Amino acid sequence: SSGINAEYGRPPNGDSGDFEIEFNHLQSLLPRDKSIVLGDFNFDLLKSTSPGADKFENLMLSNGLFPLISIPTHSSKESNASCIDNILTNNIEAVFQSGVIQDFGSHHKPIVAIFKFSTPGKQIKTGQIQYYSYSKKNVDSVFQELVNKKHELSDKNMSPTFETFLRPSGLQ
Repeated sequence: SSGINAEYGRPPNGDSGDFEIEFNHLQSLLPRDKSIVLGDFNFDLLKSTSPGADKFENLMLSNGLFPLISIPTHSSKESNASCIDNILTNNIEAVFQSGVIQDFGSHHKPIVAIFKFSTPGKQIKTGQIQYYSYSKKNVDSVFQELVNKKHELSDKNMSPTFETFLRPSGLQ
């Protein structure tokens, strides 16, 4: 089956009973493998004694989903650091890397996950192929434009890499 992604956001004071119904409905629509659910769930998984967080953890685990984030994803001057944003998956074997981007400048830190899914029966190409369509006329035109702007390129603060580029061209 193909991978399915879903996004969910629960308001900070949203009803946890309504959330449970909606989350179970969402789960009924997702395949049992290669599913990813991410969002701002507003249940702090760092507070294991919180009834809401405990219920959310049981709900996701009973649906075969595992959280990929276990460190703070949210902080503000008014509250302690919390783990309320998360990425859940039922294909933990496919997770290559996950984490939180620190020092982002927002009270919600971006959460990321890299998966290594493969498509059975299809050859997956890796690498990059570039095709350049150029002619001597176009190369000469770019060279002439550089010659015409030589005075603008002769800056004392020029990077050594750019100087190395200009030297063989006869512009330096």
